[in-house]
Amino acid sequence: MAACTYDNPDTMSRECWRDKKLVCSYSVELLCSKQPIPGEYFFFGANIGPWKTGQIAGDKEAIA
Repeated sequence: MAACTYDNPDTMSRECWRDKKLVCSYSVELLCSKQPIPGEYFFFGANIGPWKTGQIAGDKEAIA
């Protein structure tokens, strides 16, 4: 199983991928807002720290 989280500069979203399927996506505006995303609505795989354009955490082969 391949999985990764990608701060995608084309979509301006943090995307979580698993086996070439998009699992979840959060806009950079939501990630950088002053109000934190409640834990019950925030996918744990997206919790990789502050937004860094182009950052990939995990296996990039997971991205379609």
